[in-house]
Parts: sequence; C-alpha cells; structure tokens
Amino acid sequence: MEKVNKFYDELFTYIPGYIFGLVAFTVGFLGNTLALLTTPEYVFWRQSISILGDLSGGIFLRTGFIISGLLAIQFFIYFGRSVKDDNVNETLRKAAVGSGIFSSICVTLTGTFSGVNDFIKSLHGLFALCGWLGNAAVFILFSLAMAKNIKFSKYPVRIGYIIGGILVVYLIPFFITNFCNYFREICYAFGRRVFTIMAIFEWIVYFSILFWILFNSSYLLYKKI
Repeated sequence: MEKVNKFYDELFTYIPGYIFGLVAFTVGFLGNTLALLTTPEYVFWRQSISILGDLSGGIFLRTGFIISGLLAIQFFIYFGRSVKDDNVNETLRKAAVGSGIFSSICVTLTGTFSGVNDFIKSLHGLFALCGWLGNAAVFILFSLAMAKNIKFSKYPVRIGYIIGGILVVYLIPFFITNFCNYFREICYAFGRRVFTIMAIFEWIVYFSILFWILFNSSYLLYKKI
C-alpha cells in the first residue's frame, strides 16, 4: 500500500487528478456521440444502451466505456484525497473511494463484455448492474464527505444527492423489468410495460453520471483543490 501511495503522490504531482476526470468525461461523451452518429438503425428512446453496443457503431461506445472507466479510477483516488479532512470520517472517505474504484472497474468490464453469446451477455448485464449500484454509492458517500469539508460548497453536495437519487429511482424499474423477464409466468406483460420507460431513463442516468464527473473535476480545477 505504501508503494501505491507513493506512486500516486508522484503521479498527481505531474498530472492533477481532476485531469483524469475531465478526460474520462470527454472520452465517455465522445464514445457515446460517435456510436449514436454511426448507428442509424438504433432508436435511443426504444432500445437500451446495451443494444447500441452490439450494433454497427457499438465499438465506439464500448471503447468509451473501457477507457473512461480506467481513467475514472485515477480520478476517484484523487477525489478521495481531496475530501480528506479532520471533520470527514475516514471510513466514509475510504468507502467512497472504494465505491468509485469498484464502479469504474465495472464500467470497464461492461464495455469489455458485450454481445456474442448468452453467457457474455449475462456478464455484461451483471457488470452493468454492479456499475449502477457502485455509482449510486459513490454519489451519496462523496456527497456526505464533501458536506463535512469546508473546502466544498453546498452545490457539489446537492448535485451528488440529486443524481444519486435519480440512479436509485432508476434501479426500481430496472429490477422490476429483470425480475419479470426471469419469472415470465408471473409478470412478463407488466415487465414489458415498465420497460417502455427504461431506455430514456437509462440515457438520463448515464449522462447524469458523466455530468457529475465533469462538474466535480471542474470544481476541483476551479478551486485548485
């Protein structure tokens, strides 16, 4: 652990951690944009993001997930150092960083495993779910930590709570849809009706996550934290 801390001490001396956040946002946003522009057959208000990853322009989406996820790991480590303070519970801070690293790895694996066969698709779905859960924890835990640190204003705290709330609400129809797909004899028709809101909702959640990274990276840059 000491060697890891020393490595990041040197790394952040040359490259401030918020740079990783800004680049992660840029790569993720560009990957999405290019995938949408090069996949005319994709209908974003009817089909999930996962389906886009399997179509003609999906390589851009998947590459964006992989690279942005790897970059986000460095950002969360830096962000965790930035919120460190005597008033911030150390267990809370480490949990926030751990959740950030976990969700970033899941995003990378979501982009790595896509399509091909049912097993790979199952892995993709599992990592996507873990990514959603990890990000929900990230927003709430980092907001709690920032609320205790006087270097941070109320705005990043509130934004984190709002986006965390959006993600938690999204997980409700997410679980309903998957439950009804698995237990078709119980509620398949109901699950299909719920699914009609999922595609748009999923895009809202995804861009909310990108916005959170952009906002907090920019905040750290502006405040020179």
